Amino acid sequence: MSAESVRVGVIGCGYWGPNLVRNFSALRESRMIAVADMDEARLKHVADLFPAVRGTRNAEDLLADDGIDAVAIATPVATHFDLARRALERGKHVWVEKPLTRSVKEAASLVALAGKHRRVLMVDHTYLYSAPV
Repeated sequence: MSAESVRVGVIGCGYWGPNLVRNFSALRESRMIAVADMDEARLKHVADLFPAVRGTRNAEDLLADDGIDAVAIATPVATHFDLARRALERGKHVWVEKPLTRSVKEAASLVALAGKHRRVLMVDHTYLYSAPV
């Protein structure tokens, strides 16, 4: 995988997910492949904005897809650990919206798993790259 060809899937198309799809779509270094959300209306919303991006109601479809190199997780925090763990175990790089997990123990487990599989694990903060911050 080269820096120019990171194929991305976004899990969670609620409030923040469409922003992630927009930003990953705009980057030369990534290619948006698919989104997953249990809400059909949210999938339709993303499909209307980004017709080339495949949608599914099952996050497992993205995790099992060998054509996806990295997943961004923008779901309720209670789901972060399990989704990130499963993605790392399948060899995906993982970007997670804040907070990373519900506990330090879960976070440490993900860090160790990312190291074991030699994958990037990143937690986002909305203003991480904002000049004032």
